[in-house]
Amino acid sequence: MPRVARQFSRTGFYHIMMRGINRESIFQSRETKKQMLDILAEKITNSDVGIYAYCVMDNHIHLLLKTEPEDLATFMKKVNGSFAMYYNREQKRIGPVFQDRYKSECVENEGYFWGVLKYIHLNPVKAYVVKNAEEYEWSSMKDYLSGKSELLDEEALVLKQENFNDNNSFLRMHENEDLRIYLDLKEELDEMKMTVSNRLIDRFLLEYGVTSVLELRQKEEALQSLLEQLTKEAKLTYQEIASLTNLSYSMVQRSVSKL
Repeated sequence: MPRVARQFSRTGFYHIMMRGINRESIFQSRETKKQMLDILAEKITNSDVGIYAYCVMDNHIHLLLKTEPEDLATFMKKVNGSFAMYYNREQKRIGPVFQDRYKSECVENEGYFWGVLKYIHLNPVKAYVVKNAEEYEWSSMKDYLSGKSELLDEEALVLKQENFNDNNSFLRMHENEDLRIYLDLKEELDEMKMTVSNRLIDRFLLEYGVTSVLELRQKEEALQSLLEQLTKEAKLTYQEIASLTNLSYSMVQRSVSKL
């Protein structure tokens, strides 16, 4: 199957995710996490790439970067290659270390920027590694709270100062509910999609005073609005929507086609 062409961001911001091959915990030890951050710090020195957020988990890493498309590809190739050489040497193995090529999504507006940054910082909380994001050692949360960093672009810390009065307001931003779907591991995405979808449905049922989506068939505009959000925000397929709502596939298809 041919690779899907990458999308290029109009703002220059990208959310990047890489995972270990075969779901292996390639960053499980403190040493490997530190090595990845050291490599990022080294490779960014003479590049036109800015890091705005990062989080190294046991089997994957999230990055929020600002750069041009050609610089992004070069930077990621250098980072991946250096870490693979280190990991293979330490583990006395050969072959690829990361599963496929890195995944990326465009960050096209300010709201999505802060959403991605928050999502990256909350990864270890979502995985039950820590209770609070600021407790995790291997993310940029501590950099933002301390106001200094060896990895973050200077503009990142300036943006934090311009948009938040203090650390408490920055931390409160991380508590706000967010129903957008962000780039992650497939198993995490599936769970996220179901959580977002159920919350959207619950909101509509409460707003329109009904107990099931089937009852919304009498309120065509409400049903179409719900289906639009399930397709655009929760990113569900027609079949997934039909299974979740007990609507027929053809009804879902007809309703969405009218949007």
